[in-house]
Amino acid sequence: MIDKILNTRTILAVDDDPTNIHAVAGYLQPHGAKLLVANSGEKALEVLAQNIPDLIILDINMPGQSGIEVCRKIKQDTRLEQVPVLFLTGSVKDVSEAFAVGGVDYIVKPVRSEELLARVSTHIRLSQLVKSLDKANLLLESVNESLEMKVQERTLELVTVNKNLRIEIDERRRLQDKISYLSNYDFVTRMFNRNSMEQELKVVMETQSDADARSFLYYIDLDQFKIINDTCGHVAGDELLRQIAELLRGGFEFASICARMGGDEFAVLSQSLNLDDAIKRAHLIKDNIENHRFEWNEEVFKHSISMAVVEIDEGIDSVSHLLSIAERTCFESKRKGGGEVSIYNYSKDYIDKTQQQMKIIPLIHQAIEDNQFILYFQHICANNDSKLQKIEVLLRLQDESGKIKPPGHFIPVAERFHLITEIDKWVLKNTFKAISSLPENIIVSINLSGEFIIKSNAVELIRDLLLQHKVQPSRICFEITETSAISNIGATHRFMLELNETGCLFSLDDFGTGTSSYEYLKQLPVDFVKIDGMFVRDIENDEISRKMVESISGIARAKQIKVIAECVESEAALNIINNMGVDYYQGFVAHKPEPLMNLFTLVK
Repeated sequence: MIDKILNTRTILAVDDDPTNIHAVAGYLQPHGAKLLVANSGEKALEVLAQNIPDLIILDINMPGQSGIEVCRKIKQDTRLEQVPVLFLTGSVKDVSEAFAVGGVDYIVKPVRSEELLARVSTHIRLSQLVKSLDKANLLLESVNESLEMKVQERTLELVTVNKNLRIEIDERRRLQDKISYLSNYDFVTRMFNRNSMEQELKVVMETQSDADARSFLYYIDLDQFKIINDTCGHVAGDELLRQIAELLRGGFEFASICARMGGDEFAVLSQSLNLDDAIKRAHLIKDNIENHRFEWNEEVFKHSISMAVVEIDEGIDSVSHLLSIAERTCFESKRKGGGEVSIYNYSKDYIDKTQQQMKIIPLIHQAIEDNQFILYFQHICANNDSKLQKIEVLLRLQDESGKIKPPGHFIPVAERFHLITEIDKWVLKNTFKAISSLPENIIVSINLSGEFIIKSNAVELIRDLLLQHKVQPSRICFEITETSAISNIGATHRFMLELNETGCLFSLDDFGTGTSSYEYLKQLPVDFVKIDGMFVRDIENDEISRKMVESISGIARAKQIKVIAECVESEAALNIINNMGVDYYQGFVAHKPEPLMNLFTLVK
């Protein structure tokens, strides 16, 4: 069936990650699909200027023009406005905006064969149905005109012609009703779709008064929906969605409005006397859904939901604002591990903080594009007379006013919203370019995120930079935090082994904070261990900290691994770690971070 649908169909795949492009091609081309590819939004628009595909698979997060921007331009082009756009995303946080600009569906990366084929074939079939309906309408219009001419010319056949005309008109109306239904209702659950819910919310927000009943939006996300799709297939997933829809319809008053917002997310617009009443209703719905047993192929599944309750009041100024609050409040339930009901009033501080963080995202994008990041450095001092010098490269951000922002201002945001890999790339490219002019006795430590090191092209990028700038690998030490290494120990181990072969060094940063630190020290091929500053900062006053540093130093020496103590801020602390035999120290007692460009002056 899929071969019949995809054969000779032209599909444009747009993604800056060649791994995703190869995966999409590998899944679609065996079924006869003709694949066009582009590695950026700009390239995609160039391809579309010459071609009109049957479907577009579009990555949301790309350098340059994002998938959201590209989709908006596609939908403004009359040649392309009917081409379905299927988004690829690494996080469901982008889904709301993706649907808002005209996307028909989304797939969460990494791309899975079964899901991709099901979504692509479904939307190509729907697209072809709409095209067929459009052609039928044109044909019917032509038939109507022809019939009207015959009525005028052949009055003797009036009865017969009128009868045929009524049949044709009825068919046309049925087709138009079907198109209208599909534009306002979800095909799977027969509920309102997102567009219809937005229209209903707009009406409520424009007409609500100080009546006794108050309006609330309930936003619901199934926690284990992916398990059903992965284990039982998308047919089972659709059946589960239909059953959840029925539970929601039965759990609210007839006047309530229910909608499927996309994927496994639902929304209900309803009225209650007060917030406490709305919360009770939310818990009743939650219990009803979580007690439901979904049976498929003699297997029984139970599932939990994450839920948000938002009162629609004067503090919410638009439908998009309301949905943004609801989605973020629901995400707060997800963040707690799922199976939670979060109330906007109670979650407001967290959501407001998230919205503040969102404002930093454009600054990060601009800093990457306009080189507004600044490289700093700090000496790592040896407790011997080694002629080798070690420095750690640090990062700062300069805002529009010229103020220097510390990493704590933007790194957590970059990590949360998956921008950290682009920052790592910027740091690597600019650091290699800078240190190529420094003396060869300087070893440079560079911090890498856990998200970057699991990328398939991470090692290749570093090798290319080593060759491009003619930097000896032995001058480079990559610092990987213990928590990042533990989160994906297999990928970290492979990354370190491949670069160890070139001569690069590795340091395990923030050591001692993990639950199984020594076990991972045995597994990973590290050259240095950097003791977390929480054990060093107050070492002269805290006996437990001293014992921790002694323990880590002893284990490291047994494995012939050098030890670095960070956050050494006093002479007393320095004397203690020297007596313990720590190999290197780093902190304000020796050197405060300064711009990397200053180092070029110092070494002249």
